[in-house]
Amino acid sequence: MKLLKKGTIAIVSFFSLFICMFFLDDSLSASAKRTYYESDKIPITPAVHWWQIDDGHFRAKNFDGEKEVPFVGERGVTARPEQEWVFNKLNLHDYPMPTVFKNVDNDRDRKSLSDLKGVEALNPEWDVDANGFNYIGNDKKVVEGHYLELKVTTGGDLRASDVTVYGHNKDGEVKLNVKYDVPMWIQWIGYTEDEGTDPGGPSCSIDFVVGDGGSQKKSKIEPLPSGSISSDSGEFNVVQGIPSSENLRADAQSEEYLYEQDFLQKTGKTVFNNIHASKEFTLTWTTKHVDAEGDVTYEPHSETVKKETTVGGIERPFSYWQINKYNIWKLTHSEFTNYALPNQFLRIDAITNVTANGKHSDNVKDHVFPPDCPDIVLPSETRDGGSSKPSVPDISGEAKSAAEGKIGQNQVENDRAEFKGSVIMNDGRTTTNGPTPSNVPDPGMIQMTARGLLIDSLKTNYYQSPSTGKVFYAPVFSIDGSASDKNFPFDVNVVTVHTPVVIYARASDDKEHDQRTKPPLRSTPPDPEKDRHAFILDRPFTVTMPTKGQHRDIPGYGDRDFSKYIKEKQVKFPFDVYTKTKQGFYPANTWISVPLDIESVDFFMPVWVPEGQYTINFRSFAINALDSGDFGGSEHHANITIPNPAFNVQPAGNLSAAHVATDSIEVDVVGRLYDLHVTDIADFNWKSVFRESDSLTPTKNSYWVGLNGIDGDARGNSSLFTLPVRHGSHPEGYDNLAVKTGYAFKFDLKTKGNMFANNDAIRIKPTFYFVNKDGTGRQEVDLYYHDNTNYFVRIGSEKDKVYREIKLNEVARNVPQEELISNANYFYRHADEFGINDVISGFYPASYARKYIKHFSKDNIATGPYGWQILNWQLRTYRGPKENQVPANTMIPANDIVAREQTWYGEYSLPAKVYAVAKGTEIGAAAQVGRINENHPMFLKDGYIIVNFDTETIRNGDVDNPYLQYIHAHYMNQWYGMEGFKRSFVDKYGNSFNLLDGDVIFYHGDAGSDIDFAPSVTH
Repeated sequence: MKLLKKGTIAIVSFFSLFICMFFLDDSLSASAKRTYYESDKIPITPAVHWWQIDDGHFRAKNFDGEKEVPFVGERGVTARPEQEWVFNKLNLHDYPMPTVFKNVDNDRDRKSLSDLKGVEALNPEWDVDANGFNYIGNDKKVVEGHYLELKVTTGGDLRASDVTVYGHNKDGEVKLNVKYDVPMWIQWIGYTEDEGTDPGGPSCSIDFVVGDGGSQKKSKIEPLPSGSISSDSGEFNVVQGIPSSENLRADAQSEEYLYEQDFLQKTGKTVFNNIHASKEFTLTWTTKHVDAEGDVTYEPHSETVKKETTVGGIERPFSYWQINKYNIWKLTHSEFTNYALPNQFLRIDAITNVTANGKHSDNVKDHVFPPDCPDIVLPSETRDGGSSKPSVPDISGEAKSAAEGKIGQNQVENDRAEFKGSVIMNDGRTTTNGPTPSNVPDPGMIQMTARGLLIDSLKTNYYQSPSTGKVFYAPVFSIDGSASDKNFPFDVNVVTVHTPVVIYARASDDKEHDQRTKPPLRSTPPDPEKDRHAFILDRPFTVTMPTKGQHRDIPGYGDRDFSKYIKEKQVKFPFDVYTKTKQGFYPANTWISVPLDIESVDFFMPVWVPEGQYTINFRSFAINALDSGDFGGSEHHANITIPNPAFNVQPAGNLSAAHVATDSIEVDVVGRLYDLHVTDIADFNWKSVFRESDSLTPTKNSYWVGLNGIDGDARGNSSLFTLPVRHGSHPEGYDNLAVKTGYAFKFDLKTKGNMFANNDAIRIKPTFYFVNKDGTGRQEVDLYYHDNTNYFVRIGSEKDKVYREIKLNEVARNVPQEELISNANYFYRHADEFGINDVISGFYPASYARKYIKHFSKDNIATGPYGWQILNWQLRTYRGPKENQVPANTMIPANDIVAREQTWYGEYSLPAKVYAVAKGTEIGAAAQVGRINENHPMFLKDGYIIVNFDTETIRNGDVDNPYLQYIHAHYMNQWYGMEGFKRSFVDKYGNSFNLLDGDVIFYHGDAGSDIDFAPSVTH
């Protein structure tokens, strides 16, 4: 079926149409023949676009709005919109036009598009291969010559043509653009007109006189876009800093559309000429006839005459509106670039509803439709000429007047302009004047937002990474085809990627076990930045590695827990450590990882770690730290400096920041002095306490400082076997039995740490007190004795030179054989340190061990006079762990670890004949002149002499600076505070005795060994 415009007069034959109409651009009557040409079917490919919103639903543009449907399938890249129809109206001029048209009656007669008039589309068809596969066609039709209205169903199981990921929601789920192509076929038809002179002769002519009237110009072709990148949660100021692994939000806004409108009013007139007019006249008259007879007769005459004329100059006004320029662009999307964005790029599609259309002709004949030329037939008239034939009058005036009355007004049509479904220039036919068009309204702003833009957790720090922004506009309609794509930049704030990491480490300070004489003083409260902490050998210690602390004073940072941004935290000890339970072992200088959710970790200090000063290092890795090298740089406590030119981390270069936080704590590893106990007393009254009836087998009884062990835990001994040894200490009930002077008591004590060298020693400084037998009057005293050359030698004076000599390996001392073997092995391997290279040169290790046990260990060793005692290396045994009891990769040779725990063996007694006087009493001069004797009342006898030991360690021979104290350490008292020495007791008789830390033994003030046998040392 061939289509013809409304209002034309057509004679239709098979495959040909002839249209007769006034040809209005000259004054001749004209006819026109139209020949129609049609194209082959050509393909077009409209498309339905569905885009996914944050909740997973899909939206598509419908002609009168948007349509929204749920998604089907799994959320992700396989999601699709639920199957649904969409209606749209497409301008077919936006698709490729055919280039060849064929005469509908003569296939060999071809025309190009430019040769034809009135080209219109017809016969839309679905593509048989795609319909039902890519889409389901529901309805289609061509309207207004070049608009295709179609209703198609897409989605569901129908196959999508293209699927792209265009963004993510705040949960990181992808958002999709799903495209469905709708392949179709369309055909076009147009015509040519052949014009010629009407063989019927002159006819009415219509002339057009056209001029310009008013105009309506308005445009907005430069938008005012803006945009920003911000923290999706609102927690951070992204210009100052936002961590990797957080989500960004991008916002852009710009005008919904741009437009260029130039509407021109055309005004003028049509002038009608050569209008045919006719009028019939009946002419009557009479003629007088006189016959021969003279008779007069009158003969009537009648004649019909048709008078014809043409008139012109009939004018009819008109005005109409014509589109000079009409371009509409719609906002399509915005684009952002920034280092922090996923893939450093973001596109946000704009959701708009901008449609436009129009038609235009600059030919007046397409706008002005004059009325038909009338054929003027004037009313007939009879004219009586009387006796003569009347003349026919001029009818032009009457004809013109009649023409004025009969010719109607022009019909006019504007160009047509549509915008967003409304007609702003109406092309409906009106009389004389086309309606004034409306203006394109000013656009509102469209917001484009993308959320949940994850900053890749591995992206390194970048200070104020630059951003760009652009908005894009695409032509919706252009009346003259002059519109093309546009884009406009806008400023976007910078983004600082700064992943915070902190480490404010702390460590325990074992002050309550720090026995040093002069330890470094600590702050109150403790300050890990300044204090040197004490770690004690063979004791647990704790390091604290919180993931919280002070960072930059900006939004989202501050003082808080940063575990979310920390990948790993580690500690490195410059010495060997065990785990708390000693199930795990870490060699010195091993980086030890600590789980992020564990703040404090307990370790155990091996006994073999050399005493001294150490630095513990800590580090905490941000999630975006590099995997190797310097890991992206480090900073003390927190990576707060940005930019930090000390590092060059790509892509930021010198605009980066550290990716690791570090800390350190200074610690001192300190040994121990402990476990002094009395193991034997030579007084025969006390023999049964320590020996079985055979006088050889030890009972294993000994007298400890208190009821507790080294760290204050119960030792398991009874209060009877605690110091001081005194009346009431005898287990066989000798309640008034102390020890007689002159009898020696054996004791030993232990150390841990650097007390294994040849110039390390234990120094004991005795102090003496006297107390009455009822516990009253305790006072410090000086003790005197006689030697071979002097009377009344004060213990501790320069004349006190009676040196004690003792043996390490003697039966009553019960030194373990295993410790003697350890000594021999160590001495052999370190002979040069002990100056015995010459001694061992003739021995193999085993033979030297035998020689050491049988002979060398039984040598007499001088320990000092009564006023002081030095227990040197020859009275020491090694009792530490054996090689097979420690890990293989210890920081010192495993076979030397045995020397890191020591037992020191000593012996002490008072002279058999001893004279006690109040402290400071001078008796030397009086004694020389014989003015006093041993019965002088100044001598204190009726009571007990208490021997009090002040015990300390000497390291590296430095006797002026004793290292560890048993009692008088700065921060603690091992004697009382740990081992639980009791500072008083009540004897069987109800007498209360006050004691002092260091009290070891009570000697009788009035009984000496001389009443039994000779004393064991020179008196």
